[in-house]
This record gives sequence, structure tokens and C-alpha cells, in this order.
Amino acid sequence: MQKRTFALLFLLLLVVHPLRAQGVLPTRPFADWRTVETDHFVVHYPHEMAEWTLPLVTRLESVHTAVSNLVGNVPARRVTVVVVDPYNVANGMALPFLDAPAMILWPTPPAPRAGIGHHAGWAELLAVHEFGHLAHLTFPARNPRQRLLWNLLPVKLGPVTRRAPRWAIEGYATYIEGRLTASGRPYGAFRPAILRQWALEGRLPTYGQLSGTQGFLGGSMAYLVGSAFLEWLVEERGEESLNHLWRRLSARRARSFSEAFAGVYGGRPEDLYARFTVDLTSRALEVRQLLSEEGLAEGEIVQAREWATGDPALSPDGSRVAVVLGARDRPSRVVIWRTQEEPDTEEAARARERARQRDPLDVPDIQWRPRPRQAIATLHPVDGRPHEAPRFLPDGRWVLVTRSEPVGDGTSRPDLFLWDWEAGDLSRVTRGEGIREADPSPAGRTAVAVRCLNGICDLVRVALENGSVNVIHHGLPNRVFYRPRYSPNGRQIVVAVQEAGRWRLALTDDNGSDLVYVDPDDGASRYDASFLPDGRTLVCVSESGGIPNLELLDLTGGGTRPVTRVTGAAVAPDFNRRDGSLYFLRLHSRGVDVNRIHTDSVLLEEVVALDPRLAPAAPAVAAFAPDTLPRLTIARPRFYGTGPSQYRVLPGGTFATAGNALHATFARTDPVGRLTWLAQGSLGQDGAWTGGSLNLAWRRFRPALHADLFWARQQPSEQRLVVEGLEEFDAEYLGGTAIGEVARDFGVTQHRYRLGASLGRLQGTALDSEVRRLAFAEYRGMTRQISENRYFSQSLD
Repeated sequence: MQKRTFALLFLLLLVVHPLRAQGVLPTRPFADWRTVETDHFVVHYPHEMAEWTLPLVTRLESVHTAVSNLVGNVPARRVTVVVVDPYNVANGMALPFLDAPAMILWPTPPAPRAGIGHHAGWAELLAVHEFGHLAHLTFPARNPRQRLLWNLLPVKLGPVTRRAPRWAIEGYATYIEGRLTASGRPYGAFRPAILRQWALEGRLPTYGQLSGTQGFLGGSMAYLVGSAFLEWLVEERGEESLNHLWRRLSARRARSFSEAFAGVYGGRPEDLYARFTVDLTSRALEVRQLLSEEGLAEGEIVQAREWATGDPALSPDGSRVAVVLGARDRPSRVVIWRTQEEPDTEEAARARERARQRDPLDVPDIQWRPRPRQAIATLHPVDGRPHEAPRFLPDGRWVLVTRSEPVGDGTSRPDLFLWDWEAGDLSRVTRGEGIREADPSPAGRTAVAVRCLNGICDLVRVALENGSVNVIHHGLPNRVFYRPRYSPNGRQIVVAVQEAGRWRLALTDDNGSDLVYVDPDDGASRYDASFLPDGRTLVCVSESGGIPNLELLDLTGGGTRPVTRVTGAAVAPDFNRRDGSLYFLRLHSRGVDVNRIHTDSVLLEEVVALDPRLAPAAPAVAAFAPDTLPRLTIARPRFYGTGPSQYRVLPGGTFATAGNALHATFARTDPVGRLTWLAQGSLGQDGAWTGGSLNLAWRRFRPALHADLFWARQQPSEQRLVVEGLEEFDAEYLGGTAIGEVARDFGVTQHRYRLGASLGRLQGTALDSEVRRLAFAEYRGMTRQISENRYFSQSLD
């Protein structure tokens, strides 16, 4: 689901190593890989990810049938599926090679505030989206000349991949995910929140910006706005019109995307997109009118922000707030502000007075937003890796944060750290545990958190003294825990749980007592919950009515009361004990502001429910039953072994005064790069080089084993250019090398250890035959220092 992961440069990187991509995607070939096959898929996965993978495999054939019927095309070859978890984030890729289509699935599930956080099962949604790409992008060319040309190239791409803009590619896959599952971005609350807010502010992307990445959330617009535009086109011309568009784009007659589009919809895409934005804005205005009539409640701005902002975390005494500040062109940082408003300084007052005296007729600025807050402490990224999710410990001095850390095999996992913001010290608590969203207990000795490993997110308790982790409740592929919080007395924990396509709030405790759902069974998702000081009331985010808003939930009676009524989204509430206000985040088109609201200052009678007919400015209600994607019996998984062979042949030649030669390269690899070999040969004449080599790498274990065999002969005396004495340089060499290698990748620090031996025989016209032996040990190290505006690198060989 990344932005056009099939860009041509990336595809060319994959010619020899199609999925491993030599460091682009760490597949850990030494892991215990397994393989399971269906009629149309070959799935490779590490054994530790079987719990997430195998239930998905039982549905893959149903995904194939449903997507193919909707798109009107199927890949001509079996699809290779590789399950990897390189960075512990929710994502996926589709590689639409016509001769070797592939999907790469990352099993870590998304959070509810992610656009893809609304689903009945992350694995199924991801598979539908990525296979939707493959079915869409592998429409074969019906133009004979294009078919011939692309069949001669090592990378075979279809006409839709080459000609469709990014918005049509990502937008259509997003359309498919919604159309077949009645979930995902098209049926969640955040796509309409973003589209509605951007429309109300007059900042919807232009057609030229739709496929780009500029601006806040700019890279997401191809998915969000693109899918909504396609839905609008379907309303105008019917669902079959999309299939007609792809057929025209792959027709015998070569057409640009604009020509293919106009022939179906009766207008250029930029013109119809302009009409769509007018319609969307009109619907957004209707939503705002409805909300305004009932009364908006957006709170007051604490800090106006441009770009992303992390959840505010109030100190126990309410005097400080910790926030993650994102930036357009550098990693985010954690800052601590005072909650008390910044006073006007004497220097600023004197500057205003000097300006007034210089020009008494000038009109001074109005204060239309709060003054910028001054950070009293800042936690900068470490070697380019930012910190996330700050939470104060009871003493108000230490702050829990998480940071993604390299494990050593090319992958990364978030871990827990303790930051002494007064002294500036930072200490690590866990290692390689995949910890996120931690909340310290009132005693300050433990933290409750979520641990996501191999696609499963457990509710866990972390001992802050030694980093030990104990599971409170085990997660499942379709049961995900999110953002737990302790009660004021530490006896209870509230946590969001995703089951059956909905986020609900449940209570439990440190000892793992049964989960007790406490939110109303009204079908609305609720999350971002925390206790108020009385321990009997929760504040949370509720999507009741179709807009993410803050809500109070009474644990004694079960009643709810809305606290905010915004046009976009209000999320991430935290209570300030100092003044009784709720700090939260409010979405707008340039970023996310930090706001606050006093619960006793608003009296909202009820939730305003948006009319689904206002979609995409409001959440849609599916007019069809989602495909159930029934489970089918699958074959027994087997050991991966050397994996399925994938070959590449690359011919070549040289023509020079010193002689002519023909070259050939024959390469073998497999989806995870466990066994690779490269055979190269050269046949020369007139004294040119003749010889060959075979390079073999076996990465099943650590250390990895490498072996090389080679033979080369050169006879300068046979060159067409006759020079006296060249026969003395005629020689040939036969030899081989064996190497054991261990590589450790910790991001900014990398180590490579090699131990090997070489044996060869050299003979020539002017040389006696001699045997050459060599044993060697090699170390190569590299380290980097990265700050916000500096980069240093040192290496040692």
C-alpha cells in the first residue's frame, strides 16, 4: 500500500533478486521459512508468522475470485506472496510483473486512527487491496508491437502500469477494498473527515496535485480522493465503466490515459475531477450547516500547528504537556511545554511600541492564534530515529517514550525508553519487543502496553526496572489491542479492542481478568480511552454519528455524553488535573492543532448523525453485502528449502581493437534470497578474454556461505594489433574461493565479518605453473551520526 511501489527504478533493482532487492527489503533468509500453495498463489512465510498467515491463505482463492470478477482480469501467472515484518508497521506492496506477479504483505495491523484501521480483518483487507493492484495492473497489452518489445525486456510491465497516473492506481485498489469488504478507507470515518475538512478549507488537491505527495497528508490523497473520485464516476456511468477504462488503456490502439478516460466518461479527467470537487464541497457545506445549526464545540487552540502532531500527554500535576511535533522535512521531536499560556514579554511589548512610534497610522496585528509555545525540554531524534508516544511517570520528571530500533538483521522494532527531561538522560528499557502505546502505573514501577510481533498484538505489562514483559491478554489475527490506560488507583486497565470490524472499550487488570466491554453496543467504534480522576468516567473518541469526536462514558450507568462537535476529527484526549480541561488533537488541512475544552462548558444534547447520502463527505453505508470471502481447505505447509527458482538471462558483448567477445550471465535466486548463484561466461577471439565464473551464496544459516569458481584465459599474442613480445603475457588462471560471512545491521552501525580461503593455479607462456594459496579474515564496519541538519559517516576496512 505504499505510494506506487512498482516504480520503474525499484523494478529494475529486482531483476536479479526479485523480492529480496538486496537490502531494500530485509527478508531474513536464515529464518525458518515455510511454503503453502493454492491454485493461484504460492505463499512463503516465516514459521513464527504462521498464526497470522495460514488463516489468510484459506481465503486467498476467494479473494482471487472476488477481485477478478470485479476487475475483469486475472494475472496470467501464479502469484508469489511473501509475508515479512521488516519495520513493525502496517503496509504492503504489489509487484505487477506480467511474468512473475508478487505481493509482499506486512502483518502488523493498523491503529484505529489510520485510514485503514476500519476492517473486519487486516490480513483480508490487505490481500484484497494488493491483489486488486495485480488484477488491475496486469491487463496484457493487445498491441503486438508493444507485446514484442516488452517480452524482450527483463522486466515485463503492462500498459496500465505504464500509463495510469498514481491516483488511478492507488484509488482503484482502495475502491476495490471498500467494494468487496464494505470496510477499509471508503467505509471508515477518517476518509470523509479528511475530504470534508479539506473541502471546507478550500484545500482539496488540484488534479495536478492528486498523484503527488506535497502538503500535509499529500501522499495519501491518491488513495483517499482518488477512490472517492472513482466512486463518483461509477455513480455517473456505472461500475462497468471502470473495466471499460482499463480495456481501452490496454487496447491494440495505443492511447494515453486522458484519451482512454475521455472515451468512457465524455470528458478529460481534469475537467470531471473539477466537477467532482464542486460536488464534494457542496456536500461538505451541507454537513457544516447541519453541525452549525446544532452548535459546534471545537474548544480553544492551545497551539496552532502545521504538519503532524502526536497525542498530548499531561504531567500528573497538570503543569506540563509533552507532545510529538512532526515536520515536513525532518524527523519529529518530543517537546515539553508549560500548560500555562506564555506571557507577553517586555521585549515584544517594546518592539510593538517602537513600531507604533515609527508609523502611528499603521494597524497592528490582531492575535488570531496563540503565541508559539516555548519548549522547556526537547528530545531530539537519535541517529535519525524519532521518539513517539510520551507519557509522564508519577514523579513528573521521567517520561516514557518509544523509538524504533534496529534488531541487527535489517529489521526494526519499537522499544521502550525512559527520558529524564530535566537532566536530559535517556535509558533503554526493552530490546526487540515491539512495544508501543505504553502507560505507566500510578506506582511508576510497571507500564501497560501493546506488543505487536509477527502480526499479533498482545496486551502486556512491562517492568520498568529490568524490561521484562508479561502477557496480560493474548491477541489474535482478528483481535487487536490498542492504547491501554491505567485507572487512577491502578486496579483497572481500559483498552481498545478490535473484533468483528469494530473498535470497542474493555476493562481488565494487571492479572489478566476477563475482558469486560463497557461501551454501548450501538455499532460505533470507540478508542483513545482514558480515565478521569474519579475513576468512574472514561473520556474516549467515539465515531457515533460518523465523525470522530470526544465522548464521556459513565462506567456506573453506561450513559454517554458528547464533549466535542467538530467538522473534521477530534482525537487523543488527555485530562489536565490542574484546570479540569481535556487536551486533544483537532484535524485541519495544514496539520493537527493541540486544543483543549472544559467538559462543563459545553452542553451537547445528542450526537448529530450524518446522512450517508452525503458521502464521501460523510461515511457511506454499503448498498451491497460484502463478499464473505469463504474459507477453503488448503494444502499442508512444507519447509521452504531452497525455494522456487527464479532465473534471469542477460546476454552481452564487447567489440574492440584488442579483440571481440560474447558474454552471457545466467542468474538464479528465490523469493527470499536463500540460495543464489550467478554464472558468467565470456568467449573471446583475437586475444580477448575467455573464461567463466560461478558465484554461489547459501544464506540458510548464519554465517552465510559463499563459494566462487573461476577460470580465465587471455592471449595478447593473438590480437590483431601485432606488438613484439606480447606472447610473454599469455596466461590463464583457475581457482576458487570459499567464504563464511556474518553481517549485522543496526541501522547507523553495520558490521561485516568474513573468513575465507582461496586456492588457484596460474600458468603462462613466460611463467612456470604455480599454485597460489591464501587464507584471510576481513572486518568491515561503518557507523553514521545523524542529526537534524548534519550527517557524518565513518567506515573501517
